[in-house]
Amino acid sequence: MSEAKPRGAAAFPPRRAPRAVRPAEPLSAAAWALLVLLAAALAVLVTTFRIYDPDLWLHLRVGRTIWETHAVPHTQVWVWPTYGQPDVPPSWLFRALLWPFYELGGVHGLFAWRWLTTLVTCAFLWAAARESGAKGPWALVAILWCVLLYRYRSQARPETLVVVLMAAQLWLLERRRARGAAAGVRAGAWALVPIAWVWANAHISYYLGLTLTGVYAVTATIAARVRGARGTRGADTPDPRPTGLWLALAACVAVSFVNPFGWPLLAQPFDYFFVWRHEPIYQTIGELQPVDWEVYAKVFLPLWLALLGALAVWRWRRHGMDWAQLALLVVFVPQALLTQRFLGYLAVLVAPVFARDFDGAMDALTGRFLRAPWLRTLTIAAVMLALPLPSLRDPALAPGYGFRWEFFPVRACDWMAEHGVRGRGFNAFDQGGYLLWRFWPERDRLPFMDIHQSGTKQDRYTVAYVPQDSAAWRTLDAQRRFDWVLWPHPKDARLGLPDFLDADTTTWALVFTDDASALWLRRDGALSALANAQRYRWLPAGTRRLNDVGAAAFADTVVRAEVRAELERALAASPYTGYAHSMAANLELGAGRWAEALAHVQAARAAVPWMEGLDQRERIARDSLGAAAR
Repeated sequence: MSEAKPRGAAAFPPRRAPRAVRPAEPLSAAAWALLVLLAAALAVLVTTFRIYDPDLWLHLRVGRTIWETHAVPHTQVWVWPTYGQPDVPPSWLFRALLWPFYELGGVHGLFAWRWLTTLVTCAFLWAAARESGAKGPWALVAILWCVLLYRYRSQARPETLVVVLMAAQLWLLERRRARGAAAGVRAGAWALVPIAWVWANAHISYYLGLTLTGVYAVTATIAARVRGARGTRGADTPDPRPTGLWLALAACVAVSFVNPFGWPLLAQPFDYFFVWRHEPIYQTIGELQPVDWEVYAKVFLPLWLALLGALAVWRWRRHGMDWAQLALLVVFVPQALLTQRFLGYLAVLVAPVFARDFDGAMDALTGRFLRAPWLRTLTIAAVMLALPLPSLRDPALAPGYGFRWEFFPVRACDWMAEHGVRGRGFNAFDQGGYLLWRFWPERDRLPFMDIHQSGTKQDRYTVAYVPQDSAAWRTLDAQRRFDWVLWPHPKDARLGLPDFLDADTTTWALVFTDDASALWLRRDGALSALANAQRYRWLPAGTRRLNDVGAAAFADTVVRAEVRAELERALAASPYTGYAHSMAANLELGAGRWAEALAHVQAARAAVPWMEGLDQRERIARDSLGAAAR
């Protein structure tokens, strides 16, 4: 007996008939329930880590403003250099939807949003996979694996809404592909239209949805022509008439223009592709770079990609070419590898066909060994439990709840508020969201640049070189004459600007520093009195002066006392002071104060576990304490 052709089968018949395999005993309802609940629990677990995304604060600020003003801002009110100019804020609908979650539940609301969007996405993907032909429990493993690849984008970002829309669209398309001739299913293509409208208003990635529908429309047309040529049309075959899908695609394009800004909103992804991505500032953004293989090795990305291609070929040889699957791989895999922010999208886009192929291959591979339902259930559960373990050990994404406050300039903004710091500020663009969250709509505390790199083209060009080139900084400061500067701690690899400002003691005074950020005030401007009264004389924010300060402290007890006093002041100003504790540990080791040095090393480890050199310094302090005790 030949094997039945599953729903969603390809356009071409198989090159060779697959060997018949006696099916294993089906799982009980209880076993299915156990595996589904386990997969859902693990999907929630891997997307439950502390929030560190700085973009969140701008999303919340804009969403709150929309609800409070009952309007979407059409002018630039978020940065001071271009204040009042026409503006097209992206993702306005996502922000409006996210704000009520935060308003009602705070951090609990944000995590509820993450969990809800993850589970709804998984449900749609599983439904799409079943329509595609995945009927076995191994499909749950495949979908969980795709969630692991997506988890890097699973904070409260627009992508969390996008993947829900994408998964729902995949379900509709796979459902239509599998049983398009069935009553009522053909009309389901029009459900794509509201998805397109929400997507266009929620994120600039809306074109992915249109592309996805276009892929299925083209492949449906190809399949219809092949079936017509072979004379295989019939009441039990998938819908041979793709006209409805093409009409739905046209309606999706048209409805995308129904947004508060019209064409300018839809033009943003094209502006990025043809113009913005060639600007130096966009080339410094990590998520826009090619895949970081070391990071994604923890979720077995190389193996996943290899299986994605190998399983597709395996299925094509057994069931014939799946043109939709081929198009998805050709269109979206290169995009994801060249720009890693699209890797999560790729995992969702191919999840149904990957789950179908993985389920079929694992069933064929293990069917003769795992016939007993209880053994198959336990094996699949064990694989699901083991799959996330390496990535759960990643310090950045370890299971946790709440915010990683050490990534946001919380205490620096507290200091600004307490001391009345105002005027023209300069900041790293990823800190602009938190500045807006704290101080908007105060115009004299607006950021210079926000998370969208808002500003003039010349400003964006110069800012791209500021972290590495002191001449670029001097040029920008001469043009804008900043009153204060807020910049991330050098742990973020932006080593240049803090060192430039530390060296220019005539113009700038460091007044605050912790693990998140440092704050400088201009010494010859409106804040001069505050800058001179509150400046650190010895303590640097950068790294180049550390050796000189250490040498001076070791050579002169008076300097050592002054450095110790400044470190104590920095430690008292913020709870996020791992690097200040590290400096204090070095100071106390040089002074032979072993107990104090050990306490600072332990505090540094608690704040920044990955800091280099802590083990060696702890060993020196403990050995010296032991020798003193003897």
